[in-house]
Amino acid sequence: MKTYNLALIGCGDMGAAHLEDIYYKENVKIKYLCDLNLERAELFKKKYGGENAIADFKEAIAKEDVDIVICATYPSTHLDVLKECIKHKKHLICEKPITTNLKDGEEFVRLVQENPDVKVLIGHILRHNTTYNTVREMISSGAIGKPIIMRMSQNHQTQNQEKYINLIKETSPIIDCGVHYIDVMQWFTDAKVVDVSGVSTTTDDRLPEGKYNYGMITARLSDGSVGFYEAGWGATMSGDNVKEFIGPKGRIRIIYSKDRKTHQKDGNLIEYYKYPEKVFEMKNIEFQRKPTGAQLDYMIKMIENGVPANPSICDVWESFKIAVDADSKIR
Repeated sequence: MKTYNLALIGCGDMGAAHLEDIYYKENVKIKYLCDLNLERAELFKKKYGGENAIADFKEAIAKEDVDIVICATYPSTHLDVLKECIKHKKHLICEKPITTNLKDGEEFVRLVQENPDVKVLIGHILRHNTTYNTVREMISSGAIGKPIIMRMSQNHQTQNQEKYINLIKETSPIIDCGVHYIDVMQWFTDAKVVDVSGVSTTTDDRLPEGKYNYGMITARLSDGSVGFYEAGWGATMSGDNVKEFIGPKGRIRIIYSKDRKTHQKDGNLIEYYKYPEKVFEMKNIEFQRKPTGAQLDYMIKMIENGVPANPSICDVWESFKIAVDADSKIR
């Protein structure tokens, strides 16, 4: 079994989410923890058994003993990280969204397509989530029929206000999280989003002009399905997760383990209502909030077996373009 040496760029919440699920793997060595805040990188080094703390991401990527780079920084840095990985022939797992604007996004996608020897996997983590894969299989098998109504929300009562304000300065909740759920809409239906619209407002007067902390998009798909996605970040928001899919033959609802009144240790619950039988079926699905370990395992399959990225860079680009379009219409 080959051992892969990793460099993590960005020692924040998402960096921790990656390492918490992979630091114990026998085929992984965490060589470099990189952050502009070297003290934070040193803390990650101690916490996750890393070998080196470093402040300069270019220096970390250039190290000869690095095989895979995990980029968990803000999106404005993603293109520069990709360029360094291509320059030094390092494979890359990069958090979404790919960039902050279409121009840089186009360049990002072009570079990935022009350099197939450098494997790039974008962090659309739901593609590696057992719950979402199960629901996708159910919908594809015709469990609820078509067209489908997709109701999705993900709101956060923010504790670290500075972190969220800094992220909103770079991108909006609709782009940052919306790329996941626009991808879900197209992935679950095998259809394309043909129209989007939406609304937004701001409940935090510390945000720059033109920025918002709450938005909702509506989407119409080529097969007649429709969906909405709601995203809000703020001190007065309530934490909320709705994931429901409704068709002429029934509905499917994902109930996260934390939202179950009982049996939380059994994982997520998929509630399936069959019509016209009027029968409920329940499925317990092993839960992992951010299956970054499964995502890394998939990257290794890309390297060793040549399997295509999941999602493909074309799917990533489509969901990003749609999110940017929605954000533009909202503003």
